[in-house]
Amino acid sequence: MLLPDFPRRACALSWLALGLLSNGAVLAQAQSAEPAVSAPPLVLRPSSLLQEKITDDTRQQLPSFLQSDSVSGRTDVQSVLDGHVQFRRGDLLLKADHLEYNQIEDLAKARGNVYINRAGNVYQGPALDLHLDAFEGFFTQPSYQLLKNKAHGQAERIDFIDSANTVLYKADFTTCQRKPGPSWMPDWFFKADKITLDTDRNVGVAEGASLRFKGVPILPVPSVAFPLSEERKSGLLPPTIGVDNIGGLEYTQPYYINLAPNRDVTFFPTYWSKRGLNFGTEFRYLESAAPQPVFQGQLRLDYMEKDLLRESRRWSMQYNHTGILNPSYAGGQLGLTLSMNRVSDDDYWKDFSLIGNSGIQRLLNNDANLNWTDGTYSTGMRVQRWQTLQDLTNASNRITPPFDRAPQFTARMQRHSVGGFDFSVDGDLTRFESIRDIDCTAASSSTTYNNCAPNANRAVSWVQLSRPFVSPYGYITPKVQMHGRSYQFDGGLPNAQFYGAHQGQTGASVTVPTFSLDSGMAFERNSRWFDRAWVQTLEPRAFYVYTPYREQNYLPNYDSGGNAFNFASIFTENAFGGHDRISDSKLLTLGLTSRLLDPETGAEGARFGVAQRLRMQEQRVTLPDDPTAKSGISEILAGATLNLNRTWALDSAVQYNQKTSNMLRRMVAGRYNPGSYRVINAAVRTQNDENGEPLSKQVDVGWQWPLHDLWGGADDDSAEGRGLGEGRWYSVARLNYSPMDKRVVESIIGFEYDAGCWISRVVTERLQVADGLARQRLLFQLEFVGFSRIGTNAMGSLRTNVPRYQPLRQPSMTPSRFGNYD
Repeated sequence: MLLPDFPRRACALSWLALGLLSNGAVLAQAQSAEPAVSAPPLVLRPSSLLQEKITDDTRQQLPSFLQSDSVSGRTDVQSVLDGHVQFRRGDLLLKADHLEYNQIEDLAKARGNVYINRAGNVYQGPALDLHLDAFEGFFTQPSYQLLKNKAHGQAERIDFIDSANTVLYKADFTTCQRKPGPSWMPDWFFKADKITLDTDRNVGVAEGASLRFKGVPILPVPSVAFPLSEERKSGLLPPTIGVDNIGGLEYTQPYYINLAPNRDVTFFPTYWSKRGLNFGTEFRYLESAAPQPVFQGQLRLDYMEKDLLRESRRWSMQYNHTGILNPSYAGGQLGLTLSMNRVSDDDYWKDFSLIGNSGIQRLLNNDANLNWTDGTYSTGMRVQRWQTLQDLTNASNRITPPFDRAPQFTARMQRHSVGGFDFSVDGDLTRFESIRDIDCTAASSSTTYNNCAPNANRAVSWVQLSRPFVSPYGYITPKVQMHGRSYQFDGGLPNAQFYGAHQGQTGASVTVPTFSLDSGMAFERNSRWFDRAWVQTLEPRAFYVYTPYREQNYLPNYDSGGNAFNFASIFTENAFGGHDRISDSKLLTLGLTSRLLDPETGAEGARFGVAQRLRMQEQRVTLPDDPTAKSGISEILAGATLNLNRTWALDSAVQYNQKTSNMLRRMVAGRYNPGSYRVINAAVRTQNDENGEPLSKQVDVGWQWPLHDLWGGADDDSAEGRGLGEGRWYSVARLNYSPMDKRVVESIIGFEYDAGCWISRVVTERLQVADGLARQRLLFQLEFVGFSRIGTNAMGSLRTNVPRYQPLRQPSMTPSRFGNYD
């Protein structure tokens, strides 16, 4: 049956609502003199959210809506619409001057000013043939704009393979937004014989492409894959090019393979003009299950068959793994942690200090830890071995290798609030091993002392019992501890003078009791400071500890070290970390803290603290070559932190010796952060000896700041995380200066330019590797926003070294199709 023709009148519009039901019937309603048959009213179904993605099954059941100046056709077969045609179904909107729709084949043929908006992706051109449900067809001479990365361009033809896959022929591609004027050209674009877009995988592939910047071809690419979002996709990544003072010209061509959503691998072949070819590989994995990852890991391998710098083969391996093997093993959780770090030779830390994310250290930890816990009981088995990289050219820069733990077994039981008591029991059994090749008979220094320590087995038991008494206005916590350990030395203690009468002794045992009493109070009042309402606190604290003397100084030191004197350690029972030294103590520590709290949020606006320790008797237990700690009052610790608003922040700490009126240590740091992409950080750190003579002094300054402030330029921060507008220069830097040496120890100085659709960065970097040895690099990076980056990783250097640096393009959420809804 033919639908009636409608007269073409200047102001007349005909409306046709066609509901394509599952059986393909077309429901039409037109003006008629006869009364319409009443139908049940439509009922809207409430929904808490709009559906972002429409499935194919749902799409086939959605109604279609047609609008035009005139319509004709045959029911259930074909409809022909002319004049201001609009066709809408789900997330698809089609506009044209003329539309022929074959309902049997679900084929729409649109001609004249054709416009398509499919889930926010827009295509325009003169002619379109499209199977609507399958979204299969072709567009001739179209222009396009993609939702996810704001890319746009033109093509001779676009083939729609399905709803997710599109092929563009003889096309160009850019993210530079068009500006007024007929002569406008994008700053960058690439032309390709063929571009394939996969919106499900968020990846594009260009074949026969060339990248042009400012009209100049800069990168011919036979085939390149690029992301349509901020996710990384398989294929060649942009090369990195740089210069440094050790390797010369550096060129790296990464290749990324997305093995699975939770696994990937990247190859990093790198060529240095002075050194040769390095093959790098990085493998990452993540297995997750709610509410936390089950396990994750990362492996990095580097290999050089012949390094021209050393005329030898070089290699390194870094592997880290952490995770849960079984979340319900024996009623608890079984976990495994691995950390493996190995290199080929002692000079690796000098020559490859910038390899990897954390750099190369001189002490390389190789650690495997199997652990189990159910919250109350926990146990672990560990093997830890070290690779120590020595300085072969400077004997004074050699370091003592730490002892391996091969193996270590630990167990712990802890309970809280058992009749008001908290208690814990710890056990530790460790085998310490290390290679020692020194004559110990004449040894006297602490370094030689540690080198002469024999391999040994050590068993530790540690029991703690406390009874907290807590009230709204304060607390008091008495605590007793019993620490015991025993040693079995391989071959006995060496014949060395610092072992005294204990030479040749094959075993030793020490048991040390400790009593402590921790107490504190908290007072509050409403106050007003800096024209703001605050809750001010006053929190005094007293801490007493008594540990009797037990002879320990003759025992080898396998894992103990002195605690730094600060607010964290001054309220602890033991002056040492580890198990080989338990300090004899009779101490009373007094402290006072006052804070300013926001009465609405509880946020801390300021903190002021002071603490001092009274030693009632001399501490006789020491580390090798360390003097005993004399009785009397300690230095005064004082500190202040201010965060009264988002713009200013101040942090300071001093260690003051009132006997000599000398500042032993002093640190003052501040931050000025008035807004996005504006931050200045500064810190001064000094350390003096007991006589007030300076030992070290460091001044550290860093910043990120827009240079248009110098000439009064205005910000355009309408798009958060997108910089302060086009045409802006930024200065980014960090300097570490030594006034005693009158030189800059480390420096990172860079400039960034934001052109809107591209960003350039240039950075000079000087990082200290060792005394008298620094690595210098020149980094340049060109970022084509929404496409790729080429050059060296200048942004990575800025993010690592400049505190609170903000990238000019922040990661953002995937745009919603409703943000470009017609």
